[in-house]
Amino acid sequence: MKTLDNGDKSQPHIKQFQSSHWFVELLFGVMGALVLTLIVAVSINDASANDKNDKSDKSGINGTSDKSGISDKNDKSGISDAALIQVGTADMSLLWLDIYSAKLFSIDGKYQANRFPMTLDIQYHRDIDAIDLVDATIEQWQHLGFTEANIALYRQQLVNAWPDVKEGDRLTFRVNNPEDAAFLLNDTPYYQVSNAQFPEAFLDIWLSEKTSRPELRNQLIGVN
Repeated sequence: MKTLDNGDKSQPHIKQFQSSHWFVELLFGVMGALVLTLIVAVSINDASANDKNDKSDKSGINGTSDKSGISDKNDKSGISDAALIQVGTADMSLLWLDIYSAKLFSIDGKYQANRFPMTLDIQYHRDIDAIDLVDATIEQWQHLGFTEANIALYRQQLVNAWPDVKEGDRLTFRVNNPEDAAFLLNDTPYYQVSNAQFPEAFLDIWLSEKTSRPELRNQLIGVN
């Protein structure tokens, strides 16, 4: 009888254990469902973010200009990247100091004096004040034998055209024709030239046979 009584007394404990076990399974089931829902939600958000980034990257590729110094969709000069081909490139240094890198572009990738359109692109490797750029340009014109009257005439164009440049800045001189030439700073239109003789005079600093840097000229015009 005692054994039977003990067996009867143990049955409530068994039922209570079974009830608790069912509750635990239910609890774990609910938690698992919540975790699964959270994982799915995070995955959807990540996929959506990646899709937006892909669209943004594509729009950036299609909508921005090449950093070669020739393209600017807002530019009104009429010269596009597709229209010009690089002729040559050269680096300017003084002793151990790197000053700038220059690139020349023409309609067919070949240089011919005073044939336009033409673009000279200069990327600076040092900070240089505008007044120093103006003075250096005037020195080069004096070396080329320009008259003081012409230098004085061109100087006003220089003062307006030359900005203070920082390391990494790019100054582009784009010439459609002698009457249509402009400076761009980091692909942004900066100054429209108002003197028809200025474009040739400015380009002569690098491209004239009398230039003070014949090796640099040869590299720019593609002569080995």
